[in-house]
Amino acid sequence: MPRADDLKPHVAPYSERAREFFQQYESIRFEEAHAPWLQCMPESPGLALDVGSGSGRDARALAARGWRVTAVEPAAGLRDLAVAATRDVSGVEWVDSALPELAGVAPEGDGFGLILLSAVWMHLVPEAGPRAMLRLAELLAPQGVVVMTLRHGPSPDERQFHPCDREVLEELARKCGLAVRFENRADDQLGRDGVRWETVVLGWS
Repeated sequence: MPRADDLKPHVAPYSERAREFFQQYESIRFEEAHAPWLQCMPESPGLALDVGSGSGRDARALAARGWRVTAVEPAAGLRDLAVAATRDVSGVEWVDSALPELAGVAPEGDGFGLILLSAVWMHLVPEAGPRAMLRLAELLAPQGVVVMTLRHGPSPDERQFHPCDREVLEELARKCGLAVRFENRADDQLGRDGVRWETVVLGWS
C-alpha cells in the first residue's frame, strides 16, 4: 500500500528537513500557540483528531488533558521523530495519512469531539477543499468542534502554500452543516515578516 509520502509530494520538505521543523514546532508551547481558542475546547475530553500533527506537540498536550488522540502526519521523517517523542505518552495513536481523504482514520462511537488542524489548510489545493471539509464533517461528533489555524503570507522556501480565504472556508463549512463559532486574528509568534494567523472554530449549525 503506498505511503502518504508517495501520494503527496508537497510533504517531502517536512521529511527532508524533519529535525529542523521538529525543533521549530517544539519552540512554542501548546498553550502559547493555541491560547485564542482554548476557551472553545469541550469540557469533557474524549476522542481528538490532530491532522498534520507535526512534532506531536499538540497531540501530547491533548493527551495530557485526558484526550485519546489520533495523530495524523504524512511526512515520514517528521512522524518518526514525533513517534519517538510520544513513546512514553499514553493516549496517542499515530496514522500515516493526509487530507482530503484521511484514509485509515475511523473513530469509535459518534466521532471526534475535537478535530485540530494547525497550519494545515494552506497545503491543500483549493479544489480539494470541498472533499476535505466533507471528510472532517463525517468524522466530527454531534457536539464536537473543528479548530483550524490558518496561515496567511508567503512561503519562505520551496514549500507551496495556497491562500486561506476565511469566507470560502465558511461557505464550505455551511454546505456541510457547520458554522463558525469563534474566530481570531494574530501576528506570527516566530516573528516572520508578512506572516499572520487566523483561528477559526467550527461546530454544527
